[in-house]
This record gives sequence, C-alpha cells and structure tokens, in this order.
Amino acid sequence: MSKIVFLDVDGTLIDYEAKTPASAKTAIAAARANGHKVYICTGCSKAEIEQRDLPELDGMIGGNGAYVEDNGTVVMHQGLSPEDVRHIVDWCNERHLGFYLEANSGMYCNDYMLEQGP
Repeated sequence: MSKIVFLDVDGTLIDYEAKTPASAKTAIAAARANGHKVYICTGCSKAEIEQRDLPELDGMIGGNGAYVEDNGTVVMHQGLSPEDVRHIVDWCNERHLGFYLEANSGMYCNDYMLEQGP
C-alpha cells in the first residue's frame, strides 16, 4: 500500500545552513521509487520554496495551507483580494509600520521595512 509523506522544510528537510542533507535526498528518492508520494508542508510561500535546493517532490502545501500543489497542478490557492491587500498596505504605511507580503510570485516589502533592516 502506498503512503503519503509530508515533510516540513526549515530545520527538518533543510538544515539551518539552507542545505538538504544527502541522507534526506536519498530517503525521498527511495520513498518515491517505492510508490510513495512525498510532499512538503510549510509556512513558506511558493516563491520561497522555488529558491531552495530541494529534491524532486510530488507537491506542496505552502503558505500555511493557503496554497496546495500536486504534481505541478495548483489544487487550491486562497489569497487575499486586491482590495484587502490595498487596505492592509495603506493601514501599515499610514502608521509607518514595516511589512513584507508573501506571494507565489515573490516577496515584497515597503520602505519602512527596508529602513528597519533584518
């Protein structure tokens, strides 16, 4: 019977030096070769995941559950409306609050966030 394996990314699949250990790559390849499906389940956005050096996977649950992909097909994507995003951005800017927004296309921040630094 095939199984589905869900893995976290940061600190689990990828170490704190942003590297995937060879043992993890070997285990994932073996699981997939034995007919099991391997997915990542993470708070990271699709854009963040694409920057990582990950082994071949069957899909992901990302953005804390707001994005689901299976074999390259988007199964679910629950984003904010443009009106809600504009309201949040305006509210933060009016209060001189730094923020960044995560999207599947990338991560965006305002000038206040850049001024505050990491």
